[in-house]
Amino acid sequence: MKTVRLILQYDDETIHPMHRFVANSDAFDAYRMVHGNFTNSDDDDNAFIFHVVGDPDVYETALEETSRVSDYELTRTGDRSFTVYVRDVPADVDDRLLDSFTRRSLVALPPLEYRSDWTVRFSVVGEPTDIRRALEDVPAGIETTIGRVGEYDGSDAAVAALTTRQREALRVARDLGYFDVPRSASVEDVAGVLDCAPGTAAEHLRKAESAVMEALEL
Repeated sequence: MKTVRLILQYDDETIHPMHRFVANSDAFDAYRMVHGNFTNSDDDDNAFIFHVVGDPDVYETALEETSRVSDYELTRTGDRSFTVYVRDVPADVDDRLLDSFTRRSLVALPPLEYRSDWTVRFSVVGEPTDIRRALEDVPAGIETTIGRVGEYDGSDAAVAALTTRQREALRVARDLGYFDVPRSASVEDVAGVLDCAPGTAAEHLRKAESAVMEALEL
């Protein structure tokens, strides 16, 4: 099975109103879908669970005002973090997109990250032919960018977000004690094992840490 990291860029006509609201607001820092029940039925809403970092009162007000959400339940998990279960009324573009990436062998790997630049980022696992067909069927108004392509190894989303070199850098750093408290290895030590310059090793670690943090369900 192949795994593909995708970036979907929405336009003004295709973006979901809640995604638009969060993206255009200064009240939110992170917005991720962590679970979903995709009905693919004309008679039913879709059910999603989101993890959000931001102002729950502002978010709940927007939920109350949109016609795209038929029901919801918001649970606060911290001062500026919460989960929200929503029953979403799908638009045609949503139905077509969900159908594209859930048909045949395809499985979308959570979390789906909704960003302020009107993009959604996630990974898909499946047969290469099915992935190619899904990309060809993406509705007009959504631009698709392929971030990474590789063999699916059963890892979770955080590990899957790493390149091979980034994973190697993290493994070496862990084994040497770079992440110990107190730290028992330096960037120079990691660079020596990786056979690269310290600046290169530091860049691998920095990018790897950023990729893992973005993929975690916090």
